[in-house]
Amino acid sequence: MRNLPPVPSIEVIARGIIPLTSHAFFHILKFTKREVLIRFYSPCTHKKVPIGSGSDKRGQIIGVEKKAGFFQNIRGDLSGAVSAAIITLPMSIGYGIVAFAALGPAYAPAAALTGIYCAVFTGFFASLLGGTSVLITGPKAPLTLVLASVVASLVSNPPLPGPVAGQISWIVSLAFLCVFMGGLFQMLFGMLRLGNIVKYIPYPVIAGFMNGIALLLIYKQMNPLLGLEGAPALFTDLSFLAGVKPLSMAVGLSTLAMVYVGRRLIKRVPASLVGLVAGTALYYLFWYLQGPAALGPVIGNIDVTIPRPVMMQGFIDVISSERFLYYLRILLLPAVILGVFGSIDSLLAAVVEDDLTAGNHRSNKELVGQGVGNMISSLFGGITGAGSAPRTVSNYQAGGRTILAGMASSVMILLIVMLFGRFVGMIPLASIAGIIIYVGIGLFDQWSLNLIKKVIKTAEYRSEVAGNLLVTLLVTVLTVVVNLVIAIVLGFGVAVAFFLSKMGRSVIHRTYSGRQVTSKKIRSVELSRLLHDHGRSITVFELYGPIFFGSAERLAREIEESSGEAQYFILDMKRVKEIDSTGARIINRMHRNLKDQGKHLLVSYLTERHASWASLVDMEVVATLGREHFFDDTDMALEWAEEHLLERTCCRMDGDRELRLEEFGLFKDFNEEELGILKGRLTKRSHRKGDIVSREGDPERDLLFLTRGAVSIGIGLTEGDRLKRLVTYSPGAVFGEVELLDGNSRSANAWAATDSEILHLTPDGLESLRMEHPGIAHKLIMGLARELSLRLRMANEELRLLEDF
Repeated sequence: MRNLPPVPSIEVIARGIIPLTSHAFFHILKFTKREVLIRFYSPCTHKKVPIGSGSDKRGQIIGVEKKAGFFQNIRGDLSGAVSAAIITLPMSIGYGIVAFAALGPAYAPAAALTGIYCAVFTGFFASLLGGTSVLITGPKAPLTLVLASVVASLVSNPPLPGPVAGQISWIVSLAFLCVFMGGLFQMLFGMLRLGNIVKYIPYPVIAGFMNGIALLLIYKQMNPLLGLEGAPALFTDLSFLAGVKPLSMAVGLSTLAMVYVGRRLIKRVPASLVGLVAGTALYYLFWYLQGPAALGPVIGNIDVTIPRPVMMQGFIDVISSERFLYYLRILLLPAVILGVFGSIDSLLAAVVEDDLTAGNHRSNKELVGQGVGNMISSLFGGITGAGSAPRTVSNYQAGGRTILAGMASSVMILLIVMLFGRFVGMIPLASIAGIIIYVGIGLFDQWSLNLIKKVIKTAEYRSEVAGNLLVTLLVTVLTVVVNLVIAIVLGFGVAVAFFLSKMGRSVIHRTYSGRQVTSKKIRSVELSRLLHDHGRSITVFELYGPIFFGSAERLAREIEESSGEAQYFILDMKRVKEIDSTGARIINRMHRNLKDQGKHLLVSYLTERHASWASLVDMEVVATLGREHFFDDTDMALEWAEEHLLERTCCRMDGDRELRLEEFGLFKDFNEEELGILKGRLTKRSHRKGDIVSREGDPERDLLFLTRGAVSIGIGLTEGDRLKRLVTYSPGAVFGEVELLDGNSRSANAWAATDSEILHLTPDGLESLRMEHPGIAHKLIMGLARELSLRLRMANEELRLLEDF
């Protein structure tokens, strides 16, 4: 392999690069002062797909072309570009130096350029091809340290036998090949429409990773801050103290302090630029007073020529090498991490952009743009980049509104370095260290710190908080002590294990008996008391979460252990969104076990509308339990169980037999003469199934005695032409007493659930009874009071149960 120049340089040769990196080509149809039209041709389908910025505010596609007001906001875009470039440039220099710090201080000028080239090329092509309008892309701390760990690993285990000094070109080529592969993964994520999936990394892993990155970033700046050379050894050897340069430390700390001062007091100038200028000025003041020996190094001579894609030959040499598969195994996992975390960073920044612009970014298109940008950047010797929220906000606040701002920012950075590279090289490393330390402090995750407070102060959910904190601390420690890649892989594995453990917990949200909660069917006082006495025969299990292989077995065990005297088991599936094949099999098993004991398994809220219904049919769950054991809601299941229980405990309620007035619990204290007098004031009405007994708002205020059939009470819902059932009355029930007593119109609708017979007592009839037979009227009113009291007690019991949970 031929030796590569120590300082990568660039030349934009679009015809050769774009087909190589994106397997597509872009054809500029028209380029005028006012607008640009771009078409994307896929070599696979030969179909035209629109790309670029839209002509309206939300970027809507117009035909097969997408128009962009490219120069309609040129003044604002250039202003935003200047603001973004000023923020991005010092960060890019620092991140480049961090990425290749393992190659030693002699490589610092070349390393600085790697960060600059990332801002130039990834930033330019991500803006041009991405799915956002004002997003600014450049080097990011997490991605930089992932790449730094790859470089450090290659330095520790050189790719070829012999000293590291002779293998720098190989190490550099392998590092940029990793960047290329990371960009390739990003592009594939976008093409496969995985723009939302890459977001689903457990947040404790991300938080721990960010905390570890923050610590590493600060730690790696200790040597340049103190004016030392070589790798940091602050925790292994105290001999470094002899070489500390206090003046360099003063420069770095002054830079850091001025960043905070600038952030608070100087709003119009980026805080990082304020710190950089102040620190550099102080450095050269010390240099004038004390000489260079008392200070740490500067970046060094940055000699930028016309940029060229010098890494292309290095990639060819690596790919053609006999050890290519060995290199591929080393680089594959870090490349995946670069692709995933680069995608997450960019999409989070795109969400910030949406808040600014009131628009909607296109996640998958943005990933394609970011991926292509990183691939092109790697060819020119640029490190990995991603979208940056702070730089995007600065761009927008300065006036940037279109993709021109991001593209112009990249061009400005390149021009600044090419024209003033000598002066950029004079920036002291201590000042760069101060800025990077500022970034590192801001990377600490606030959510992680809050977890510690919650573990100490909050008893509720302490185990869940402690689990999240454990994953966060594990990833943080592994990131700092071992390796970023290992930290992410192990942290992800532990987070998944915690998730499965959590999912394997009981899905029983709460349990209650038929004595605590009854159905909405109102029965006679005697039957209600009978159901209350035998209410523990009915048990309702409210379930929450998916019923799958991790939770179904435990559900079956808990139901079997808590069965006791229960004969009817109702599974309330209202909050169950998914049931897998294992869960379905275990439901079948529960049904068979209960059936062998003469017990019943009922299921509510699991009907044809449920997402898992088709799979339950395929798994023969519906056929095994019987369609009659599946109910629209828990109330209907409770009613079925109550009816079945009454048939077993007393006698079968014959709906066709007309109940005599003497059999009403309300009249248990009435003698035959009193009942005869009352019957003389009652009128009978017959209703067919579905007939309206009374309507909401009717002025009629009759007291109603149901002697045969069933009557349901319901209210109309505003969101549709349908009724919500409140209660169903059975023979022996009395209703309508509220309107009779308060004098108002009907408050709900009543309809015959079956063919029914109802006795009516009008208000006039009650008044004549009160005048002529006050004792009978008094008994009737007291009986109604007892009926209402019983219903109120039952309602209180249900309310207490709901409040307890």
